[in-house]
Amino acid sequence: MIIYYLIATTAALCWAVASLISADVTRTIGGLAFNRLRLFFVSIMLISYTFYLDTWDTINQDFLVTILLSGIIGIFLGDTLLFVALQKIGPRRNNILFSLAAPFTVILNIVFLNEIMSFINLIGCIIVFFGVVVAIAYGNSKDKNHRWEVVEGNLYIGVTFGVGAALCQAVGLIMMKPILSMGADPIASASLRTLISCIFLASTFFLNFEIFKTKTDLTYKIVGQSIISGFLGMALGMSLLLIALQKADAGIVATLSSTSPIMILLLIWLITRKLPTYGAWIGTILAIIGSGLIFIY
Repeated sequence: MIIYYLIATTAALCWAVASLISADVTRTIGGLAFNRLRLFFVSIMLISYTFYLDTWDTINQDFLVTILLSGIIGIFLGDTLLFVALQKIGPRRNNILFSLAAPFTVILNIVFLNEIMSFINLIGCIIVFFGVVVAIAYGNSKDKNHRWEVVEGNLYIGVTFGVGAALCQAVGLIMMKPILSMGADPIASASLRTLISCIFLASTFFLNFEIFKTKTDLTYKIVGQSIISGFLGMALGMSLLLIALQKADAGIVATLSSTSPIMILLLIWLITRKLPTYGAWIGTILAIIGSGLIFIY
């Protein structure tokens, strides 16, 4: 069983590394342009893998509308907000905000799927929220600024986008839960969700608004970073998570896979040689503990 817990932890590491790779690219070409490029390559990866697995027949026609709507909300809107927030507030804050997806999922479970929140779940939600507030408010020190800590534009706008990304991801997940329970293959479903999001994002290329434009010409390096980020973040990271979920306790796996904010802190420390502030550590650890209480109980 330990091997599957290590696999879940590796998934969190994949997401943390992908986030750091994405941080500089989003600020070079723009968060929306990066997500557009990234989803193109991820769609090819997932669709090819689904053909290899030959699991298209698990997608019932009755599932299609829900899967496509889930993709539009969870990936087209959710990932776009996520990478615009990453562009503005950096990887550490962005990953902390994304941990709000856990309490959002619990609340939406109650509202739409009639699941009951336990007292421990409630405490977990409160701890996650408090951890996010601490990490954002007290997680920065002027004498330790690195480019990943610099805020591009307005902090509150970036925070709003980050919270919106977590909410969209939670909504997309809740929409998919009944379909996956009825036997739809997760990889085939992910392929369709990614494809519809890619199509929607591709259409923004023709809109003459500043936010939709690529800030600079694409280079081989930018394309390569986008492919690696997409592979680590969605193709490999999500596949490892599914492998762990097949054999190990779902609550423990979900908690271990949600430790990417701590991975981010460790990687930033190793790369920049600058120890993150106490506020960053305390807030991140609180968010992880809260997520653990939500998933395990």
